[in-house]
Amino acid sequence: MRAQITDTAARWRANHHIAAVATVCLLNLFGAASADIAAAQQNSIDAKISRNGIDLFYRIVGSTSGEYVLILSGGPGEDISSMQGIADELGKKYRCIMWEQRGTGRSKLPRYDSSTINLNAYMEDIEALRKQLHNEKFIVVGNSWGMILGLAYAGTHSDAVRAVVTIGSGPITFEYLGVFSDNQYVRLGPCELEVRDFWKEPSREAADPDRASFERLRAATVAYFYDRKKALQMAAELNPRDYNFRVPPAFSKAEGKYDIRPKLKTIMAPVLLLQGRQDLAGEANICEAHSLISNSTLAFIDKCGHMPWLEQPEQTWKIVDDFLTHLPISAQ
Repeated sequence: MRAQITDTAARWRANHHIAAVATVCLLNLFGAASADIAAAQQNSIDAKISRNGIDLFYRIVGSTSGEYVLILSGGPGEDISSMQGIADELGKKYRCIMWEQRGTGRSKLPRYDSSTINLNAYMEDIEALRKQLHNEKFIVVGNSWGMILGLAYAGTHSDAVRAVVTIGSGPITFEYLGVFSDNQYVRLGPCELEVRDFWKEPSREAADPDRASFERLRAATVAYFYDRKKALQMAAELNPRDYNFRVPPAFSKAEGKYDIRPKLKTIMAPVLLLQGRQDLAGEANICEAHSLISNSTLAFIDKCGHMPWLEQPEQTWKIVDDFLTHLPISAQ
């Protein structure tokens, strides 16, 4: 029996370890790259960059004169609309870039495999965006997978990042991803597990894989929140169009047993690591990240899960605003 349980857990983790990282909340630049500066003076603009034949879209919202804040959603494969609440708040002072990562929103891909979905491709997309905007440094804000990507980018392009703010944690190694998955599993009640198992039935999944993935994700929503009522509300509002379920398996095949810890050691920018005490990622993950990033600040919020800005907005924005207000004066 013990071996059977271990085998079942191993198979479950193998099938779902990347999907578990996904948060469950939720035009040719008008002709020329030179239009970037003029367009940025508007309250909201839509634009795109093209890289290796792939069009990557983004929208700039908020202040017309503040620093650029690059907002990174979870997943990988989650639509940027899940981060709208963050853009609404930070947009009061900053120019927020709602970045549609490859494979999400309008940033469609011709295929989903290791050649199009991999960590380096995601990071170089951001670097291409920064250069097109003629911006020296980004403030990067990310949740879950967005945290992983933001920190990896800051460690790879250290001169291109003014600061990083992570709001809700992504596992920094494959092993911590296993912890994330285990924490999700043990928080699900009999009803949620029944729904999940129903949509894991092979013939049902083969008939409509995207629907099956979405229903399993919706059933798991309660695990991401401390407040069950907010979790149920979020589950009712989820939209399958906000997720691309072809992305996680492609990323898993490309990166395998990933580990971004070496990149964390090379980050020079100030970093705020903000996490709910009940975040699925666990505290060991964020504490190790804090120990590896020399100029990092660690903050916890009680009675809070994976999306602090939804569960504890007042505390979240107080901590974030204090961190950003006290950044060293930018040289830009």
